[in-house]
Amino acid sequence: MLSRFSASTTSARIVLIEAAPKVLGTFTPTLSEAAEEHLQKLGVEIRLGHAVEKIDNDGVIVAGERIASKTVIWTAGVAPSPAGKWLGAETDRAGRVRVQSDLSVPGQPEIFVIGDTASLDQDGKPLPGVAQVAMQQGRYVEKLIRHHLAGKNSAKPFRYFDKGNMAVVGKGYAVLQSGKMHLHGLIAWLAWAFIHITFLAQLSLKISVFLQWGWLFLTGQRGSRLIVKHCASKNGETG
Repeated sequence: MLSRFSASTTSARIVLIEAAPKVLGTFTPTLSEAAEEHLQKLGVEIRLGHAVEKIDNDGVIVAGERIASKTVIWTAGVAPSPAGKWLGAETDRAGRVRVQSDLSVPGQPEIFVIGDTASLDQDGKPLPGVAQVAMQQGRYVEKLIRHHLAGKNSAKPFRYFDKGNMAVVGKGYAVLQSGKMHLHGLIAWLAWAFIHITFLAQLSLKISVFLQWGWLFLTGQRGSRLIVKHCASKNGETG
């Protein structure tokens, strides 16, 4: 899934390859088409319905065609934790532990698995491995454990509440889907920026990110990032 795009097509040829029939497959067809149209306006070549067959030093091969490239960015995700092997539990095809409706491991009710490591179906579909799911599962298990310690009845089965989905597609452009609300363009990007800044933990970090994004939006230039390492010298001085 394409989650964020920022590049210049004036000095480079950019080709987006997606094995699925559309970009941003978790969004509605309307938003997916809007994102695809915007990428094309940016000069991005989009090739859908074909997976990469091979990657080597000269580029990639897609549907038997070689695309020469010096830089290839692969965004296929990561493998889950091998917890299924540790626990000797059933896993899905991706290796995630199949859990029960209370997020416990079958046959091991004292063990709970949540987040990217857990596999649970809701309404006939597996829950996505996103932060929203992990956070809600964490709160659910915390409440469940407290109930057990207090001798109370078990809570209701876990049910995920989808608050929506957002993705940035270039400077000042995003898509937003939350229930019946579907937005794309600058308004969606502003909503994305506001939500991300709101959930940052520290006020100083919120101000810093706001200023950096504001500068990037107005000038197109990223702020300088310096890493300074202080090393103690033999005389005890730092340098």
